[in-house]
Amino acid sequence: MQRRDYLKYGGAVGLAAGLAGCLNRLPFFEGPPEDDDRTTDEYTPPELESSPLDRYGNVVNLVDAGGDPSGRETINDVLQRVVEDDTAVVFPDGRYKLDQFELESVSNFAFVAADGATPTFVPNHPAHELEDNLFIRLEGISDFLFEGFEFDYTADGFGGSIHIIADGDFTVRDIRVRGKMPDEERPNNPAMFRFEVLDRQSSALVERLIARDGGHEGGNAVGVYVGSAHAGSMTFRDCVIENFPNNGLYASSPGRPEESINGADGIVHVEGGLFKNNNIANVRIGTTGSTVRGATIVVNEVPPSPPGALNARGLRLRGKSDQLVEDCLIYIGKEAGEGFGALVLHSDTGRATIRNTTIRVDRDDTYAIHALDPDSSAGPFGSTFENVRIVGSAGFGHAVSINGRDGTTFKGCEVNQTGRERNGFRFENSNGCKLTDSVIKVTGEAVETVNSSLSTVNLTIELP
Repeated sequence: MQRRDYLKYGGAVGLAAGLAGCLNRLPFFEGPPEDDDRTTDEYTPPELESSPLDRYGNVVNLVDAGGDPSGRETINDVLQRVVEDDTAVVFPDGRYKLDQFELESVSNFAFVAADGATPTFVPNHPAHELEDNLFIRLEGISDFLFEGFEFDYTADGFGGSIHIIADGDFTVRDIRVRGKMPDEERPNNPAMFRFEVLDRQSSALVERLIARDGGHEGGNAVGVYVGSAHAGSMTFRDCVIENFPNNGLYASSPGRPEESINGADGIVHVEGGLFKNNNIANVRIGTTGSTVRGATIVVNEVPPSPPGALNARGLRLRGKSDQLVEDCLIYIGKEAGEGFGALVLHSDTGRATIRNTTIRVDRDDTYAIHALDPDSSAGPFGSTFENVRIVGSAGFGHAVSINGRDGTTFKGCEVNQTGRERNGFRFENSNGCKLTDSVIKVTGEAVETVNSSLSTVNLTIELP
């Protein structure tokens, strides 16, 4: 269509018999998540058995080897002496002071907590004395296990980035950071954690990584960054990332084709977890075949942000295509601050599949779904939304905005937005789109098309 068209409906126009059953299978998210004011100190992970150590030829108790568990003396020299291939270093309870620590080209080794212990790493120097913001750098490693530690960043200005850039497999499990990342006036957008798997046949698991205290207002810290050279497979399982000013989980760089980035297109899977009050995006993926399943994403207050750079998005897809979002809950509260939307498809993202997901938006004039006009490199462009439920009290603007994305399909979906003058769908410069077996309950216009073609089947339009 080459003219501005509106589809206006008053009352119900028919509901497919099977639609109610489809909607009943959606995750239930009628109200906002319970307020959760716990600090990192109050978070208690489940009691779990530690990983077996019989795969290692050498098992070294760090204290027996001369490491100081009192936090008075640094342990760098002891670590450098005992770490070698086929070795597990076991840490009893204690506080272990570290200078900047770097390790390269070691395989089949581990840093693990002793049974029942929660050892803590403490930076010996403030961040401004660390080269390139680095606290720990492990590079060229493989078959590495890092399990059961805390990091104490509670002293003002103390902390730094932890990099694991692996040639082969690695596992990071049950790691907790207490305190904020020192990110004020620090260069290069420091990431609390940076992970990469350089070998396409290798994989990494990051499980139960807890970082709730984030960064500072006016700072620029990233929670977890997956570097552009990541080429293998990486899974984030049941992680908790909160209050970072420059993305919570930033995992889209491997999907960026720009010459300056040259992403390796390594896959990233997000399984479960809580991502809360992070600026720019709480979760951000962008490589071929990457997935987000069962995650809870919440913005219920204004997140910390760099000066003039507030953008309180929920989930952002940026780069490549064929990503999957499934069984997720996304919430944008009244006090979230300005943002481009709860679920945003960037202009360099092609098609994606979003299903069995509930999005609640209570902030006025904020998109639940915002698919930006794509650039020429992103195609094909038509995404599929199935059993997606949009609820909340947001007023004004549109719940769903689809721009320049031919072939976009919505099936078995519901939009129920109760705020004043809230509109439903807007399709612009998008042909061959479909809206079927769905329900729209808004106070404004249900569906708007601008230079677009849209077919509707079994569509119900009601007042909320």
